[in-house]
Amino acid sequence: MLIIPTVLTVLMFMLLLCGTGHAVAQSFAVKANAGTKGIGGELAVSLHEKINVRAGANFFSFSYFYETEPDDDFDLDAGLSLSNYSAMVDWHPFGNRFRLSGGIIYNGNTVTAEMQPKQSYEIGGDIYAPEELGNLEAEVTFSPITPYLGLGFGNAFRGSSFGMNVELGAMFQGSPRVNMSADGLLAPSASQGPQFEENLSWFTAYPVLTLSLYYRIN
Repeated sequence: MLIIPTVLTVLMFMLLLCGTGHAVAQSFAVKANAGTKGIGGELAVSLHEKINVRAGANFFSFSYFYETEPDDDFDLDAGLSLSNYSAMVDWHPFGNRFRLSGGIIYNGNTVTAEMQPKQSYEIGGDIYAPEELGNLEAEVTFSPITPYLGLGFGNAFRGSSFGMNVELGAMFQGSPRVNMSADGLLAPSASQGPQFEENLSWFTAYPVLTLSLYYRIN
């Protein structure tokens, strides 16, 4: 996908910009992150005593198979995949550790779910085994280019060379997109995708909480 190289180009441009002029002698910091965007890292550089820029990536994946009671109709196989590439600007308006942050994120997050029949059904006198009923799958994706706003506490370029940051914000991802597919007798159920998408239309902002450990180099 061309979007990822485009975002990475923006990140590299921001960091190269920091290496020009008076910033060439300044230090930079590496950060290890964990939070609702996943687990990953960042590289940060100071442009000004009140302005820092950073670029990073976070990832996480989780799958869960929910096996229902023996007399239930379906089992559920669900998965979550987080994949984010970010370009951020931090503004410290008071010159201390408090900051306001903004930027763009390549949002590759996806949620998947598959309903797997486990009981035979009788329809019109005919009995259909679970494999004849088929499976119903849904995939939820989001707008790939996502604006971000947040506020935090922590500045890798003031005080100790080692420390911790915390940040709270939101990714404005737009309404989720739902793709549904099914086979067997459940195939007509895939037409419910637009309704499911409408039911999720409220979920336009993804909450972000990030805890970071940083180390300033040089």
